[in-house]
Amino acid sequence: MRRKVLVLLILAFAISLRPASAEPLRVSSGVFLLDIEGDLFTFNGPGFALTTIGPDGRSPVQPDGLGIYSSKEFAARCGFCAEGALLDWSFRTTEGEQLLGRGNAVLDGVNAANVDFVGSMRFDAVPTPLSSGGALEFDFVAPFSFEAMIRGVQGGEELFARQFIGSGLVSAHYERGEDGLFVNDDDTEFYEFTAAEPVPEPGTLLLLGSGLAAATLRRRRRA
Repeated sequence: MRRKVLVLLILAFAISLRPASAEPLRVSSGVFLLDIEGDLFTFNGPGFALTTIGPDGRSPVQPDGLGIYSSKEFAARCGFCAEGALLDWSFRTTEGEQLLGRGNAVLDGVNAANVDFVGSMRFDAVPTPLSSGGALEFDFVAPFSFEAMIRGVQGGEELFARQFIGSGLVSAHYERGEDGLFVNDDDTEFYEFTAAEPVPEPGTLLLLGSGLAAATLRRRRRA
């Protein structure tokens, strides 16, 4: 019995010594800049930078030319929009792990070039009406939350594996055309991370409220 307890204690101690990289990295500042035409991205924050590069604006490791997203995911961007149009700047990679691009990496003590970025990512933006406020041109802004799992592989060797989470604001520039519609012809998407926590969903708030109410009732009964 004592031997079993000793083994369990050793295992628990070993688990506690796992590297901090196993913890999700919350991105409190920095940007994710996506080049839609080239399927290239720049992703940086405190202590890390991942940048894809490719000849002629194309990433050389996209599996079938479809890129890291489906064009259907971008239908709600609305290149030509009327006032009040509901815009959703969410996007995600296709299901499962895939090649996201090849480029340079600075993360968890790794500083390397020609790294294959493999994994998945997801941006959930809040659908927001397009509102110009009467201006001929303006910046559209909406909140987003983010999660991703990215591995860096070079020559068949895994250099790092990181889970990222965060939230912030996505922005895009719109101009009013001669037909009265607003045009966004920028080929890039700009997601800026902030330290603010994401807004809890209604279900989460309900559970939190129920827990607080139960705790209050329990204290009253004990009193």
